[in-house]
Formats: sequence, structure tokens, C-alpha cells
Amino acid sequence: MAEELKQLKLFSDVAAMLAPARSLREAGCCPCCLLRFLGEKDCHIYQKSAEELQTVAHILCNQPQGNADSATGDNKCVNTDDIPCIACLGILQHGCSEEFLDRIQSKMEEECYKSQLFSLSLMTPIQLLVREHAVMLFLRERFSDLYTGQSIDKVTSMKDVYKWRCGPRLKDKLNMEYHHQSPFLIQLMFEHKETETECSFLISACPKVFPTNSRKRKRDSEQTVLNRTSVTRAISSLSESKFMSLVRCPPEKVDTMCRCQELTCYHEAVFVAGRYNKYSRTLSQTPWVVDGERRGETSVSELICTRIKAMFMAQEYRFSSAGREDVDVRTLGRGRPFLVELIQPHISDVPPDKMKLLQQEINSGTTDIAIRDLQVVSREESGKLKVGETEKTKSYSALVRVEKPIQPDDLKFLEEITDLTLAQKTPIRVIHRRPLASRDRVIHNMSGEYIDSQHFRLHLKTQAGTYIKEFVHGDFGRTQPSLSTLMHMDTDILELDVESVDVDWPKTIDE
Repeated sequence: MAEELKQLKLFSDVAAMLAPARSLREAGCCPCCLLRFLGEKDCHIYQKSAEELQTVAHILCNQPQGNADSATGDNKCVNTDDIPCIACLGILQHGCSEEFLDRIQSKMEEECYKSQLFSLSLMTPIQLLVREHAVMLFLRERFSDLYTGQSIDKVTSMKDVYKWRCGPRLKDKLNMEYHHQSPFLIQLMFEHKETETECSFLISACPKVFPTNSRKRKRDSEQTVLNRTSVTRAISSLSESKFMSLVRCPPEKVDTMCRCQELTCYHEAVFVAGRYNKYSRTLSQTPWVVDGERRGETSVSELICTRIKAMFMAQEYRFSSAGREDVDVRTLGRGRPFLVELIQPHISDVPPDKMKLLQQEINSGTTDIAIRDLQVVSREESGKLKVGETEKTKSYSALVRVEKPIQPDDLKFLEEITDLTLAQKTPIRVIHRRPLASRDRVIHNMSGEYIDSQHFRLHLKTQAGTYIKEFVHGDFGRTQPSLSTLMHMDTDILELDVESVDVDWPKTIDE
């Protein structure tokens, strides 16, 4: 037997497959589809060059019947890759050519995508479902002893073969590793105008799949009701004899190759985490817009995200954090955890040393904020930002002004109060943008640091989500109890600082 045939791992012995091979080739199958329908599932076979695959097909098709050790015979059933295949319509021919792979490479270079891994996604014409089924029924009718019980589901997938053939070759062109679960996806959409109406017969042939009232209701083209799911259901509903009475088996040969009409690249979101300190009392966390008018030149999120977005060449970003502070509130200590979701990044692999430089650039560009622990995190890791949000604790310090003169001893009772439950209605200052509700929050402990007879600094550790300003002044009785009711006098807050957000996330990088 020829050496090329010894490498094949067909579902039957090679000699038994010689007659089906000839029939497939005469019908118009390309070498890859010929091997697919013969049951070849070894990915390495499909990674051979086009010339080597043509040689394998030539040997299979030209073996004398009953003799698998000779490669003589005529060439009448050997097609070249210039003739469109009846089963894949040229996707495994022109779609795997060096010319087309160079087009993918040019697209990647043009859009500056850089990633360690890539994968391929194919969207193929739905008429291929009809054509592949027609090829299988042709084989069952002619070679019932070999194909009885076989279904199209057991034929090697055309999409798998495409990825086996093109993945390794693109790896060398793109300098990326091919991995089927890569977050970076090269998406190919193939169309074939010449055969786009080949599924139309199913609409009238399968009324249970395509009810008349459904078609009238849609008032649309056939493309609306003919999709991959409905066509698969329709083919399954037809008996073999009915299908063969409606469709030529094997399918008609075509004149044109299937072409890729749309080539797009997509990268899953990349997540960047860190902590930020806010030192300004005039800076909002996110862009502040009132009645359509921008307030303030910039925001915390913009100061952080603009440079991160540029580094990753992302289309856009989404900023979130473990809570938020008001414009006039500072965030001190180790800072507030934040997360930046980068949408459609062109660069996904930024090493830690470059992240460190990026952090330094952000910090050197402003005195209003500073960030630390900047790092790339996984999607799973990013979910930890919001886990147990109301169970987290936060520490604050507030500069308080009191109505009546006080002495240091007047503040000592505050240290004795622990786990004080507050009933807080939605504050008046935010009622215009939040629903009216009442919720319980806990102050775990607090203490007072005397300044003078009219002022002291209040230190608190509270449940996340506690309205500190409203606790201090009472919000016209909407927070009960409040510092005002506890001290039996009017109290007001002059300054507020977040001292700590007690979330052990993301991991500490900067000591």
C-alpha cells in the first residue's frame, strides 16, 4: 500500500473505501471533504499541504479495485482546487489558501491586534447543511453496507477541519498560539450567492417546521425563517426518500467559490483592577452631568481610565468600584478598590512591569488622585469586587460642628456604643435619582477626637452603604438615631474622609 494511505485512520479499512472515494471525487468533492466523508478524523492528515492532499486523493481514487498496493489508473476523477467542491463550496479550498490567510494577517496588522492566543470562528452558509446531507444520502444509497446507520453528525465537521488546516499556518503568520478557547477570536463569515436559494424548498416541504401562519405573520424574506436551527429541524423531519425526491444527491456542481464576505476580530473584555486615593474635594468619581450640562473638567474614572484605555487600545471602558464617595469627600488610607472593564481591546497582554509604568504615568499626571496595585485580573476574579457588598465595612473620619459648647468628656460615651442599628430613609440630597426606601445599616463602633468647644473629629467603622452625612445631622429626622439625637443637640458635618474600605481585593502589589 502506498505510504500516504498508511497514515489514514479511516473508520473502515482503506481498501473498502476506494470505491466511495472514487464516487466522491467524481461527484466533485475536494480532497478534504473526500476524507471527511470517508470518516478521517486525524487532524494531522488535514494539516498536509494542498499538494499532499491532492496526492492522497489521487492515490485513493486511482487504486485498482481490490488492490491497495498499486497507484496506477487514470486521472479522470481527480479535480484540482480550482473547481469548487460540492460539499464545502470552496471553504476548504480557497478559504484555506495562502492568499486568504495573508488577508487575515494583513487585517491583524492593520488593526494592530496583539495577543498570545487566537482562535477561529466560522459562519458558513446554511445551504451547506442541505448539501452535506445530500452527499451522505448519496453514499448510503450507493454503499449501503458501509454507510448504513451513519449520519451527517458522524462525518468530520467542516469547521473542525478548517481550524485544523488553518490554525497552525496562521500561528506562524501571526506569531500567536492557536487555542480553541482563546479570548481573541478571528471571525470569518462566508457567503455563496450562487446557491443561497437551495434551502427554499424546505419551507413548502416541511409545514410543521414552517407553519403558513408563521410565514404570513413575519411578512419577511425567506432568510428570516430559514436559519441554521430551522433548516436542521426541517432536514431531520424528512425521510430519506422524500429528501432525495426533492434534492439532487449528490448536489449539483457550482461555478463559483464560496468567499469570505466579512472578516472581523474580537477580543473578550480585559479587566484591570487597583485601588485609588482621592485627595480633591471638588472631583466627582464619574463624569458629573446635570440637566445635560457637564460639571467639572474631569473625574476619578477619567483620570484613571483614559491612559489604561490607550495602553490596551480598547474601544471603550466601563468603570466600577467598591462604593463611591461624594464630590466633596476624600478617600485616604489604602484607597478604594476599582475595576476597569476594557471593551474590545486590541492589546491584551501587558506585562506587570508595563503595568507598573502605567501606574506611575497616571500618578504623575495629577495631584487629585493616586492609584496603587494596578494589575490585570481574570473575569472570575473581577466578580469579587461586588461579592458580599453590604457585608463589607468602611471606616470614616468626619469633622463635626456642634450647636452647644462641649468638653472632651462629652465625647467619651461614643466609645461605648457598638453595633448601633440605624433606620435610614433615602436622603433628601439623592431622592431625585434614587427610589424612596428605608433600610437598616449598622455602625460597629465610633469615637470622638476633641478639637475645640465647637468642633471634634468623629471616627466611625460602619457597614458599607451607610449614609454618614445623614447620620451626623439627622437629615430632618430621616435617619434614626443620629449623632444629633445621641448628643441631644444639633450637629453638622463640615468634612468627610473615607479612611479605609475593608475589602481584601485586589491582591496587594505595592507595599
